[in-house]
Amino acid sequence: MIYTTKFGVLARRSTWRWGTITFAAAAVLGVLLAVVLAACGPSGAGRVGVASDGGQASGAAGLGGAPTGGGDSGSAGSGEPQTGGSGDDPDHPDGGGSGDGGDGGDGGELEPPVQPAAEDCVTYDPANLTIEQSGDAWRMRDGGHAIKLFATKTDAEDGVKVARNWTRLCFIGRGNDRADRHRYIITYFQGPSGLPFGPAPHFDCITYDPAELAVHGPDGDGWGLRAAATPLLFLASAADAERARLVAAGNTRLCLIGHGNGQPDPSRYQLEYWRQ
Repeated sequence: MIYTTKFGVLARRSTWRWGTITFAAAAVLGVLLAVVLAACGPSGAGRVGVASDGGQASGAAGLGGAPTGGGDSGSAGSGEPQTGGSGDDPDHPDGGGSGDGGDGGDGGELEPPVQPAAEDCVTYDPANLTIEQSGDAWRMRDGGHAIKLFATKTDAEDGVKVARNWTRLCFIGRGNDRADRHRYIITYFQGPSGLPFGPAPHFDCITYDPAELAVHGPDGDGWGLRAAATPLLFLASAADAERARLVAAGNTRLCLIGHGNGQPDPSRYQLEYWRQ
């Protein structure tokens, strides 16, 4: 019998011992595997998630704490400040309705455009222009109609030389009610006369680039017309400034007659006109 032989008994005992050892080893390996899986599984994913959330939080801080989704999510993730959709945009006080950062960033473009002042012109006969002395000044006339007052005879003669090339003298700001109202009245000519050019007047002009024209203001008591950093004119209202800008846009030189005259109210004796 197998149980009575020396070798049979030894064989049975050897088989039992190896089975016991194998079972124990499997149990130990199972425990170790469970520990490893527990360490690398959910808690590891949680650490990755924290790192990702930390990056998003950094981007939101760059927006000044703006809620996510208020603008372009791609830009928000970079941490760059946004020009559109920020709660301090005067044209979008609700903090970013359109979500278009380009247009929302420039409030001036969203304001209603200023309508230029209506044209205010008088027609005259360029072939009938004369000058006459009037007290300590000189006046340009069209027959019985006074056109413009000048400080000197030379200025009045230069005024005639310019005016004879046109048929209408136009004013900007003639209806203003300021105390120094003549300071805010600007003149220009319209309607070429077709008369032969006479002797050239003394030109006192400012050259500018029409592409650089812009209205600034209100600046103090009025609105300024500038070409880049060069001041050109000072107007009483935004509408007057816009009319001046339109006239200036078709020319490249603003010229003056009587500039620097010594009268108590020098603006009253000055004539402005444009040249190309």
